Amino acid sequence: MAETAQTMTEFTYAPGEKNIIGDRFSPSVVIFWLKTSVAASSTRVQYKAPNTLFGLIPLGASTKTIPLRNIASVDTNTRFNLGSLVWGLIFLFVGFGMFDSNALVAIVCLLVAVANFANVMSATLTFHDPSGGANAITVSILEKDKLMKLAQEIQARVFTDADQLRHEESMHMAEKQYTAQTNSVLIQQQMLANQQTQAEQQAQAPAQSEQNQPGE
Repeated sequence: MAETAQTMTEFTYAPGEKNIIGDRFSPSVVIFWLKTSVAASSTRVQYKAPNTLFGLIPLGASTKTIPLRNIASVDTNTRFNLGSLVWGLIFLFVGFGMFDSNALVAIVCLLVAVANFANVMSATLTFHDPSGGANAITVSILEKDKLMKLAQEIQARVFTDADQLRHEESMHMAEKQYTAQTNSVLIQQQMLANQQTQAEQQAQAPAQSEQNQPGE
């Protein structure tokens, strides 16, 4: 898909969607050429995040679409990645230990170690759903401020959608109550009409009986 001027991402949206925003982020300090794309409209959020091995080797990407009505809140935080630190130390020791036997492999291990150390601190954007689940996006710590700004914009759309949903539910409930009241009035009117008909029939019955008796 071609990039759009509105969102600066590769996502496209339906004609009815509006208030479109979006941005692109580096998933880590090292592999800055890869980009994580996040965009939102008046109805949904989309994101595409690259998958990596050891924070350095690209392994495809994951894409997800989340309707705004399935988002309870949007949070950002700074996270310490213990796994990146541990892997960084492991590759660092392996790299230094292999310099005498295989310098090329040692350099590769050191590069992987540096990549993991660079990702020890990261910024995370998390979408929480009403059931307690969450979808998280991790980007470079250097782009935390830009991520927070986008999160605030998305949160505003989530609240707007929630207000609209409550309004629609309120209108639907009012419509159901009006329909129920209307049906109740119609039933009462029908019952009154039936009672009047029965009363008229009972009043006419003696008169007809008196008219029939002289003729006999």
